[in-house]
Amino acid sequence: MTKMTKISFTLFLLFFLGSCSLSPGMHMSTKSMGQDSDYVYIESIDRKIVIEDISENMGKKNSILEKNYRIGKGDQIAITIWGMPEIFPVVNINQDLNLRRVDSNGDIFFPYAGVVNAENKTQDELRKILYTKLSVFFNEPQVDVSIARFNSQKIYMLGEVISPMKLNITDINLSLSDALGEVRGINPNTGDGSNVFIIRNRAGEDPRIFRANLNSPKSFIDSNNFYLEDNDIVFVNSKGTTRWNRVISQFFPFSSFLNSIDRLIDN
Repeated sequence: MTKMTKISFTLFLLFFLGSCSLSPGMHMSTKSMGQDSDYVYIESIDRKIVIEDISENMGKKNSILEKNYRIGKGDQIAITIWGMPEIFPVVNINQDLNLRRVDSNGDIFFPYAGVVNAENKTQDELRKILYTKLSVFFNEPQVDVSIARFNSQKIYMLGEVISPMKLNITDINLSLSDALGEVRGINPNTGDGSNVFIIRNRAGEDPRIFRANLNSPKSFIDSNNFYLEDNDIVFVNSKGTTRWNRVISQFFPFSSFLNSIDRLIDN
């Protein structure tokens, strides 16, 4: 019996130790083992990213960057020429027939103006370009330009929000607090309002991560001055999660991650 007991104990010990080891495909990084650190090491880009808390000063700096909407690929532009109904009718016509979709080259076509590059232009800049081109054929054309459908710029609301979704950015600047309102707020049962992260990756720049503690009245006020940009990811952490760096690594590289979100939402 003693020998059988020793064998059974040995097998149990081997099984127990085996269950504690890493399964195939798992990986543990030892580069940032601290709790609640102010940075996270992203292995996929081999870089340490500092997590910045939003503050009143940061909110003001961000609000100064508030700017006019720049037209992008996929946006649909409504162009109206007033005073020449025989050439450019504006009544009794399907509105969609007046829309010009910005193609993959960033161009639109408009009669008498030809192919016009609209990408990265404001509405006013595009209006002036069309006015100049149409003035060759018409005397002081009254040109009106507006964006009918915003499709080119978006942000992603993920994590413990009530309605995770993709939000389109329009010509009205979208603040962090407005975006949370669009998704009906943070889930009161599972969301951690003290750990709301904004992940930003501008082309040609290092990624940046901002953190907002929306349990703080001051930070909540600051969030109304913090404007979101194209491809920003807002992630609300879950309660009881202390190792943010285990989660953030899943968001890099951005290109493949955003494509996965688009496919998931579209389906």
